[in-house]
Amino acid sequence: MLFFIDTEKDFSDVFKTDILRYAQDLKQQGKIRAIGASSHDPVTARRVVETGVIDLLMFSINPAFDMAAANTYIIDYLDKGVFDFEKKMDRDRAALYQLCEQRGVPITVMKTLGAGKLLSAEHTPFARPLTAAQCIHYALTRPAVVSALIGCATREEVLEAAAYLDTTDAERDYSDVIKDFQGDSKGQCYYCSHCLPCPSQIDIAGVHRYLDIALLDKANIPSGVASQYRALDHHASECVACGSCEERCPFSVPIITNMEKAAALLG
Repeated sequence: MLFFIDTEKDFSDVFKTDILRYAQDLKQQGKIRAIGASSHDPVTARRVVETGVIDLLMFSINPAFDMAAANTYIIDYLDKGVFDFEKKMDRDRAALYQLCEQRGVPITVMKTLGAGKLLSAEHTPFARPLTAAQCIHYALTRPAVVSALIGCATREEVLEAAAYLDTTDAERDYSDVIKDFQGDSKGQCYYCSHCLPCPSQIDIAGVHRYLDIALLDKANIPSGVASQYRALDHHASECVACGSCEERCPFSVPIITNMEKAAALLG
């Protein structure tokens, strides 16, 4: 694991030195199976992914970090008592998750609970605290995410995190907590599935995940993305434009329009 690549200097210190070559040699010799990298900065992390060298990205993801200003240095929040940032979806972070899905680079999540601040009524940036289950579910529903790390200090915290496996969809639903954020969060699909049920049984969040990735480069949609979309039980072309999903969506996503886009791009 190539840790803490957050700045231009960090990037150069790893990818323009013998450190990277050493890691690649170990992999070629079969002494390690994969090369991973960790970062807290979406722009630098994107550069890391674009090298085509890493097999895994460890990245800090939670709804508060995703709504921080694009120029915010996220790691600073861990040294402060509260979150303090403008209410705005960070497009760089969303684009990073989509790029990883596009390139087949899995993400393992750190800071899932925001160092515990998202569970605190005093420190949360939202109207009320999130639960551990809601934070875990948010992380696991981002594109490319395959696992979420949970920091625990007590037995009770371990049990609380593990209880996610037994929670209901309603208990995992984070949309009602974060929906009051303003700015760029409106119109952005958060894959929360609050729009369901669909009378045509379309997995609307699933369609949006693949649509978001396809829109990164409409002329060169990865074959894996297209095949995963086709593997869905029901497709965007089956949308009957009833509008029930848009009535339930907490983020004012133009779902009917997006289903038309998905049908045109993905079939």
